[in-house]
Amino acid sequence: MSSETDIEQIKADLVKLGSELSPSEVHGTLCGILCGKGDINLHEWLSLTLFREDDETSNAVKARELLLEAIAESFKGFFLETLRALSDNNLNFYPLLPDDASETIRLAAIAEWAQGFLMGLSLAGIKDFSAYPGEVKEFVETMASIATVDDYELAGDDSDEEAIIEFIEFIRIGVLLVNEEINPLRVPVDMPDTTMH
Repeated sequence: MSSETDIEQIKADLVKLGSELSPSEVHGTLCGILCGKGDINLHEWLSLTLFREDDETSNAVKARELLLEAIAESFKGFFLETLRALSDNNLNFYPLLPDDASETIRLAAIAEWAQGFLMGLSLAGIKDFSAYPGEVKEFVETMASIATVDDYELAGDDSDEEAIIEFIEFIRIGVLLVNEEINPLRVPVDMPDTTMH
């Protein structure tokens, strides 16, 4: 994602909510939901992912609604930026991952992002991929493997950084593919005018 998204601010907001999710997992979940259910709005996303409706007493519901309103403003830019990136014809989508961290932490964040993405697809109601092209099914299956990438053994040399870059690029292109297959571009690609004058 672009520098507009402050991973530390997202982390702080999640702590305020008492959420155990990481910013990477939350971003993955958002991307999965947007890919699976492109017409979702900010409040629906927050309700699905960050606000569990376990307690249905009127006080709990009212408190949840007030907290939802308060936190929605904080997450609005994050939500809109992600939506824009997924719909960008220039393929400017990137998973939200920590930059200045060790390879071990970055790999863990990649695994969390993949877990979140799979959860997001599930929350959006996409559980069967047989109706989609084989590449989509293969990508989702590989994401399930990446979600357990904490088993990945680091070599302790430049190949670790190369592997991380490959994981990120695979995720980036795969998510755009899934989004395009499930939600064909809402904004048509600019095609040159071929009509004769």
